[in-house]
Amino acid sequence: MFAAVSAGELWVESYQGEVLGETLFGLLAARQEDPVRRHELEVLTVLERATKELAEPVLDARGLDRGDTAATVASAETMADSVAGISWAQLLGSIEPVTVRFLAKYEELVRLSEDAAERSVAETYVAHERALASFARRSLGEEDGEPLERILALPHVAAALG
Repeated sequence: MFAAVSAGELWVESYQGEVLGETLFGLLAARQEDPVRRHELEVLTVLERATKELAEPVLDARGLDRGDTAATVASAETMADSVAGISWAQLLGSIEPVTVRFLAKYEELVRLSEDAAERSVAETYVAHERALASFARRSLGEEDGEPLERILALPHVAAALG
């Protein structure tokens, strides 16, 4: 599926995806007036940041530049402005299609992993994306359970939240 993309390029793209998510959810949280929704967006921000940070040692070990973070942040800022006027349900509904795309990339990272440590990070990326999709489905009433449960159960998120 990603034959034309090297593992290194896929790692950088995945890392920048987390930069985008962290920035977008952070901006949306800052604008959110509802305290419950603001809290959920703040947790999603931590999810993206903590997941991004897991890839930094992989990028370093592979000798990879992290990519154009400034451009990714600018893109997230534009996205935050464009979704400002949509409903909460529309925002939640927009999450799963994105997670499907990134899940395929992260599963490819698992397949392309060079060692156990790298594979562990890639597997955590997969788990993170599945938890994010579950959050959206649960928030929309499409899946049973507390929306943040699967995210808060991820060890790297729990550690980041202290």
